[in-house]
Amino acid sequence: MLNTACVLALTIALQSGPVSPPPSSPPPPAAGPAKISEPGRSAADDLFLQLGADFKRLPSAQSGLILGIGGLTTLLVHQKDDEVSDWADDSGASSYSKIGKFLGDGWVQGGVAVGAYVVGRAFKHPRATDFGADLFRAQLMNGLFTQGLKVSVRRERPSGGNKHSMPSGHTSATFASASVIHRHFGWKAGIPAYGVASVIGWSRVRDNTHWLSDVTLGATIGLIAGHTVARGNHTWQVAPVKTSGGFAVYVSKGR
Repeated sequence: MLNTACVLALTIALQSGPVSPPPSSPPPPAAGPAKISEPGRSAADDLFLQLGADFKRLPSAQSGLILGIGGLTTLLVHQKDDEVSDWADDSGASSYSKIGKFLGDGWVQGGVAVGAYVVGRAFKHPRATDFGADLFRAQLMNGLFTQGLKVSVRRERPSGGNKHSMPSGHTSATFASASVIHRHFGWKAGIPAYGVASVIGWSRVRDNTHWLSDVTLGATIGLIAGHTVARGNHTWQVAPVKTSGGFAVYVSKGR
């Protein structure tokens, strides 16, 4: 499936003297098939094969950059955790914390991903299918990292209760989804998605359910998971094609 049709025709003459243009240009390479199960292999098999490839792509310059910036930010805001928590406690309940709690829930985010995938398969819409699959795998990767850290760190919440405060799962889930949206639909969709994820993250601080540093670390994990998964869908296809006056090389960017 071609996301953008950026075709570069490089014509190299194989004869001396000027060459008249060919009567018609050959069509660009056909879009590859959507990532739908091959015969004899279930959708679940494809899902886990793709998830394995996602983890292989995890070590990258982009992941390192996000981790470096996010980790440094988490260390810096950690010094303000008590101050921000005291402010949130004194401010009382907010009007939007319940909305953030619902929208950022991992089951809600996962449900949206499954819904997009099912709709894409049902209506034979490859882009929706790929989008839903990426959302779902991003939530799986994000969940493994988030829950693993929660159990390992065992940080108590600012309001008391369990010791699963760091990182914020609501924040990491929504930033994972926002990253996939950004990768699939560009900045015009990505900016609003990151905005919603930021509001949901802040609602967890405002509700005094998480420390500020829990939220910044959650955002970091979500960004890494979402971009790692969706990055695998952006590939370049190169195809040489013979023409009447030479040959052309078509370079196409696909998902």
